[in-house]
Amino acid sequence: MTDHKLSVHVTTQSNLFIGGSPTTFEIGGVDQFTVTDAEGMPYIPASSFKGTLRHIVREMLASYEFSRMIAQAYQQYLERLRDINSLECKKYDIEQERIERMQKRYEKVIQQASAEYLFGIEGFNDTPKLLFNDLLLVDKSVDPAGLFSIDSKNSIETTTEKDVHIVAANPRTYRTVRPGVRFQGEVLFYDFATLGDSSIESCIQRLIKDAMEKFNSGMYRLGNSGSRGYGRVKVQCIEEDSVNG
Repeated sequence: MTDHKLSVHVTTQSNLFIGGSPTTFEIGGVDQFTVTDAEGMPYIPASSFKGTLRHIVREMLASYEFSRMIAQAYQQYLERLRDINSLECKKYDIEQERIERMQKRYEKVIQQASAEYLFGIEGFNDTPKLLFNDLLLVDKSVDPAGLFSIDSKNSIETTTEKDVHIVAANPRTYRTVRPGVRFQGEVLFYDFATLGDSSIESCIQRLIKDAMEKFNSGMYRLGNSGSRGYGRVKVQCIEEDSVNG
């Protein structure tokens, strides 16, 4: 069950580069292409947005007021799940060795519980978590050619030949999404009611909104080559009505 969702709106503030491959052969020396869909339109993959947001949440955990409460909710949830599965194993006469292995898996994730579990728990598929959709171009009526910038950058490479250090510039040409392009996607809150009362869900929603707000400081960027100035975005999230699915 999906209990809640956020509509996420992203506007590029600088060139955006998320590594991809060209859909067609292009002449002109471009050797680094940002990701596009089958129609040649740029988009922001769910995995890219999720990965950066997860990094932001990880850095917030030590000081964020609700992080421990969310971690404890996951601990209690996993303890309940462990006990239910243990009873099921005994009911069907599963050998003790398999039961002990299962319990060890649970003990490990229970001890390491944190609010980062909002993004999924390795080895545990059907747990309360955030589900991310790709962020798609808002205005698809525009000419795709007007959505991109061609940007050349030099990387410095150092080699050594016969004890002589050689420094050379290695030019790379990037096809990036230009500033001012708008994307929209959704973040779904899956099955968080199983973590406890509504106060936990409210804490989770607050954490995710606060984490998204940190994109607007410019410190956190999407995609690759942030050190080159790429990937600065403005993020706005809007709550939508609860949905079931």
